Amino acid sequence: MLEPLELYVQSYESVARTFEALIKDLPRVIADNTGEVTAAILADKESRTAFRYLTAPPISDDDLKTLAGVKISTKALRNDPQLALRVRDVVMRIIDPHRFPWVPGRRQPTNGELRLAVAASSVLVASKVVETSRRHDAKRNQEDLVKSVLRAEGFEQVPTRTVPQPHLAPEAGQFCGESKFGSTRADILVHLRDGRIMPIECKVSNSDVNSYKRVNHEAANKARQWLSDFGRATTVPAAVLSGVYNPANLFEAQRAGLAIFWSHRLEDLAKFVGSAA
Repeated sequence: MLEPLELYVQSYESVARTFEALIKDLPRVIADNTGEVTAAILADKESRTAFRYLTAPPISDDDLKTLAGVKISTKALRNDPQLALRVRDVVMRIIDPHRFPWVPGRRQPTNGELRLAVAASSVLVASKVVETSRRHDAKRNQEDLVKSVLRAEGFEQVPTRTVPQPHLAPEAGQFCGESKFGSTRADILVHLRDGRIMPIECKVSNSDVNSYKRVNHEAANKARQWLSDFGRATTVPAAVLSGVYNPANLFEAQRAGLAIFWSHRLEDLAKFVGSAA
């Protein structure tokens, strides 16, 4: 109900200008024999994102590099603009035939087709920007709330660090933000006053399907790794959750050794860390 409409509108208007310029340049891109036209597009961050969104479905930066078999960097493209043609060929091969029907048809677009292509493409990018922003904001807010609870219980926040062994963790009664604990990262790393280390993952899910990825694939797998590395006597893997979750996924995660707390009931977390002395 509280979608950030303002961010969507701002993103749409910004990316629409980029798409207008890019789509007008498509004939030059298609006819590009030297790679210089395409390289100039790929060197610009906004234009490169728009270029990836020409395909159906939009292709990620990593996948584009893999399929083209090239390193897409300003330096690489400047040294050899021909590399850009390999990227161009991948995108043109899977360009969206519904948004850009004139490209496979090898004809000139109508004004209506141009307007529709710009609008449809801009919606894709703007929606992704909002989706990513919401996810990051929700996770950041959740982490801030957990840190507030820890401080209220008398824990001191210290700088982040790499913790290959428990004795290198913050001292008892301290915690730090995102840090590498053993072989994987924890959003928050707490040294309980009873000597145990509590790595906490903060997860937000908007559906029971998505909850499997957030809890079982990400948090529970980390819990297994931490318990394998350091043992149950010294480690209390935990997750603070908000959103929608499939109960079966939660039970499975708990069986894997993950302690679960809810962001709307952080008093449970406060009670636990306060009593672990």
